[in-house]
Amino acid sequence: MDNIPTTETKRLFTGRKQLKQDIEHVTQEMYKRNFELAEANKTLSLLRAIDSIVLESHDELGILCQNIASAIAKYTSYPLVAILVNPPHKDYLEMLGLAGASGIEDMFKSCKVKEDDHETWLVSPEQKAILDISSVDSRLIAEVLCLSEDQVNDLKNESGIKTILLLKLLSRHRLVGVLAIGLNQEKIEVHDKQEQLIERLSETVGIALDSKLLFEENQQVLRQLQKTNEKLKTLDETKDEFISMASHQLRTPLTSVKGYLSMVLEGDAGEIGEMQRKLLDQAFVSSQRMVYLIADLLNVSRLRTGKFVLEAVPSNLAEVVEGEIGQLKETAAGRGLKLTYDKPADFPELYLDETKIRQVIMNFTDNAIYYTPSGGHIVVKLEDKGESIEFTVTDDGMGVPKVQQPNLFTKFYRADNARKARPDGTGLGLFMAKKVIVVQGGNLLFTSQEGKGSTFGFAFPKSKLQPPPTPEPTATSS
Repeated sequence: MDNIPTTETKRLFTGRKQLKQDIEHVTQEMYKRNFELAEANKTLSLLRAIDSIVLESHDELGILCQNIASAIAKYTSYPLVAILVNPPHKDYLEMLGLAGASGIEDMFKSCKVKEDDHETWLVSPEQKAILDISSVDSRLIAEVLCLSEDQVNDLKNESGIKTILLLKLLSRHRLVGVLAIGLNQEKIEVHDKQEQLIERLSETVGIALDSKLLFEENQQVLRQLQKTNEKLKTLDETKDEFISMASHQLRTPLTSVKGYLSMVLEGDAGEIGEMQRKLLDQAFVSSQRMVYLIADLLNVSRLRTGKFVLEAVPSNLAEVVEGEIGQLKETAAGRGLKLTYDKPADFPELYLDETKIRQVIMNFTDNAIYYTPSGGHIVVKLEDKGESIEFTVTDDGMGVPKVQQPNLFTKFYRADNARKARPDGTGLGLFMAKKVIVVQGGNLLFTSQEGKGSTFGFAFPKSKLQPPPTPEPTATSS
């Protein structure tokens, strides 16, 4: 009787058996979860590795693809990882990345595939294709995989690969390549998680390739722009040399023309009538404008080559202004304008580049005459402000549109209304005027209101227009 199991003993035995089953189940679940976590960690590590390769790579596209393929093969142990890329403006897929089992590179190196020959899958909406190597005809695999039939036969017989998973590499809805993954499993054994991993890889690799292709396209455009820029620089230098040479050649005969006109006006060639004087005055002013235009062209060329220099001499600015305004009074009167200038008495002698300042005065006044309609007024002022001097030309002409005022002193720039009023302008006068004023330590004065008129001028601190101190004689030893 003692050997007969009691009810309590049976209950304990059953409970122990259930506990053992529960422990086995929990252990299996733990192993399963640990495996899934390990796979997830491997996936994340691989994706991080690809990101790192892309971010740190400054190599060409082929090296980048090879590094990505090698990383995928290392982390996953896939026997075949191939990246075929669609280069910009090309009609074929080119094998740029290949890694996996030993000898796999020899099977597929130098693979280059015409898209037109393999349109079946590449242009279809299907993004993924799974090929069973053993059951599918070699010609079909060659067509879909973009390989030759001999390469597929080598793949079947020597690599041990049973299934190939193909995914299009897309970015911004554009095909940038194909990712081919070879597996040692039959097609039926390929599970969802493997497919999900490979799909995630294709997304990451597609974006990486697209970014690299865009970068290389940008680099190519940059190189083309640099070449074009060098050509433009050469052309610009040639143009400057030509302008400089032509200006030098023109200056001598123009100086002679101006000199002879001046002699005739002064009566050196005999008496002239009033009408003749007016015509000769206009010719003299026009020749002076040409001289100043040529000087502007030469100065622009000198600015570019660093040869722009000032030749400061003692000058009576009041008389300089009077001389320039005197030449333009006839022109202003002929256009129905009133040009006034009250010469200040006892104006201080200043040390400046008189020739260049004459050009500035002529330019400001000449512009006022051209851009003021008949019946208008132009007032020229030269004032001694104590610590500084100020010169202004004020008109009640067309003015400058507000939106175009910031560009007015830029080389070759002209306001729209000025272009219409005077199509033959060069856009150099105001540019050079600003340079001459600023280089000598002065400030440009400019205000304008469209339809109301403008004021152009300059101001100089007197301290900037003083002669340089005379160096003390060096003591000599006896």
